[in-house]
Amino acid sequence: MFERRLAVLFGVFTSIVTAAAALLLTGAAWPAAWIVAEILLFAGRYRNVDRIAARPEHERHAAYARLVFLGIAWSVTFGLGQFACAASGIDLLVVMGAINTAGAVGNIASRNAPLPRLGVIVMALSGLPFGFGLYLYGAPGMLMVFVMTTLLTGGMMLVMLQNHEIMLRMINAEWTNHLAARTDRLTDLPNRIHLEERLSELCDDRLTTPDTSPFAVLCLDLDGFKAVNDQYGHAAGDALLQAVAGRIVQSIRDRDIACRVGGDEFVLLLPDTSAAEASFVAARLITAISRPYDLGIDRLVRIGVSAGSAIAEEPGEPPQSLLDRADQALYAAKAAGKGVHREGLTGNAAR
Repeated sequence: MFERRLAVLFGVFTSIVTAAAALLLTGAAWPAAWIVAEILLFAGRYRNVDRIAARPEHERHAAYARLVFLGIAWSVTFGLGQFACAASGIDLLVVMGAINTAGAVGNIASRNAPLPRLGVIVMALSGLPFGFGLYLYGAPGMLMVFVMTTLLTGGMMLVMLQNHEIMLRMINAEWTNHLAARTDRLTDLPNRIHLEERLSELCDDRLTTPDTSPFAVLCLDLDGFKAVNDQYGHAAGDALLQAVAGRIVQSIRDRDIACRVGGDEFVLLLPDTSAAEASFVAARLITAISRPYDLGIDRLVRIGVSAGSAIAEEPGEPPQSLLDRADQALYAAKAAGKGVHREGLTGNAAR
């Protein structure tokens, strides 16, 4: 809503045209002051729109705050100008004021659904003064125009509030679908799609900021899961995977990401993690996952896990290369007798 330059340009253009007509017809000072105020506010708003477009999201808060202030200031200026048009008693200015007020209120209602309280304030300040001007100074026949202006402003407020509710439902639905597409239904862990997205982000960060700390990719593969699944059934296998997922989450930090990528395979992303720290995490996971499980059957179940890791130390290494190195280390762990961790070769050595 803050980055629509055309809407800002349209508002100042219609105001200046109306003010210029008022200046020619009345010769008063207030139209000239209105023109100056519109130009200054337009320059400030347009400058802040450019700042928003040029800066990353986390640096836009000050520009957003200035735009809110300038938007309210514009609505006060616009409302006073329309009030003066209505109070002038000149038919042309009254007609132009009515058109401008209707256009402004409709435009504000269409743009401000994300911030309805701000929209209500701006609409009231820019839309109602024209009607009050007609009520106080207009001809008797203009009373109906006052009524219609008030109803139009109130109706647009209701439309904007309804659009706000619709927007919230759409955003919630979109976010729910987004999460569902990136979450493993059985374990509630992130899935492969989420893994690929987050891994790409971490690799991009390493490329743009090479001095950031390395991160680790840790691949896990359960040892003995197929035997449990075959002997006790898929329900027991599903319960086992859920229990393993819970132990993985309990064994890592909040900022670490554990993903189930299929079957009994898991991949972990460990930001700000060295090779030694990745080995420590792998050992802790092997110990945690190897403890017995009570799945509600007639005996405790035991499985193991093998782990392979790769460290993203070199800027520019592709995400798939990191996954391949961690996967090769996992195969090495399997070949070494399972239940162990192996570290993958560095980027240069792997190539």
